[in-house]
Amino acid sequence: MKRKLLLAAMALCALCACGARAAALDVHELNGSDLGMGVGARSIAMGGAFTALADDASALYWNPAGISQLERTEAMMMMDINPARYSYKALVLRPEDWKESRANWAFGVARTNRLKYIADGDWSQGNASHLIDLSMINVERTYVGGLNSRTNDWRFTLAGNLPQHPNLKIGATYIDFKCVTTFYAQGAGRVCQTVAYDTMDFGFLYQDREDMRFGMTLRNPLEQTKPKYVTLGAAWFRGRNTYTLDMERIFGNYSSDLRQVRFWMVRAGMERDMMNGWKVRGGLVVPIKAWTSTLGNIRDNLPSPGFGGAVGAGYTWRDTTLDVAVYGDPGKSYVEGKKKFATVFTLRQKF
Repeated sequence: MKRKLLLAAMALCALCACGARAAALDVHELNGSDLGMGVGARSIAMGGAFTALADDASALYWNPAGISQLERTEAMMMMDINPARYSYKALVLRPEDWKESRANWAFGVARTNRLKYIADGDWSQGNASHLIDLSMINVERTYVGGLNSRTNDWRFTLAGNLPQHPNLKIGATYIDFKCVTTFYAQGAGRVCQTVAYDTMDFGFLYQDREDMRFGMTLRNPLEQTKPKYVTLGAAWFRGRNTYTLDMERIFGNYSSDLRQVRFWMVRAGMERDMMNGWKVRGGLVVPIKAWTSTLGNIRDNLPSPGFGGAVGAGYTWRDTTLDVAVYGDPGKSYVEGKKKFATVFTLRQKF
């Protein structure tokens, strides 16, 4: 079976933002973490600049090394106003004997909604053909009909310190990735497709000094037919303020036809402790370069102001934290043909 990549992050985010939809395609739903904003209301509100912070259960997505920073076992559940639309569930285990060991072990498991889209019509035109090109669905480029596709993954992460270097944390995530597609309308009668593969992500954290931390993640470094992601991040702690900055490069081949992608992105975030359990946040995502061999230079087609943003807040009461983020939603914007905002909530519980 011809396996094609579901290109994550800003590739689809930029795609959804540029140009009008093909008139012959009726898109009913488009959502998921692969549209650029990631997972966790806290990290989303900070523009996804979370590589060097990575200090809650969303670290399984942003930087696997980060889970070894957690002081206690933590469960996380994220949802949109419509829970079926956008979800992330995670559990990080931090028993006392693990924390007291020289390696400072931590283990986490998570379930992520990567991408869901429902559409019918002519998939050969414009951005519609690119969605097929970047997906894992094995249909001809001239396909006419309906697709109902959902892509999820399971993540299993192990992280800890190097015994000789307690300031350096490392983590590895095994990812079990599955895309299930059913066909309807003119495509009715086709057999439901299930495509699956596994991959690995790696993360590193280095505490240079008390008020500064650096992070790095490598995604898909062992895959030949999938783009590589290299993200460098820094976090600065200044009194009640935390500032974060990420530089992300996406490059390499996608699909069995070895098409190419080149992306540079800058993410920046801020979190301020307002005391009494409250925190406020803000963030930006700026694509410096956005190019694929299928669509060419997407960056030039982005509407003004050419970047995405988010704001949010969180409240902690004892061991429970509720976070909320409001962000520009590329999926809703694409479906409705105008700029739309979305709201996402995260519940975090420590044990």
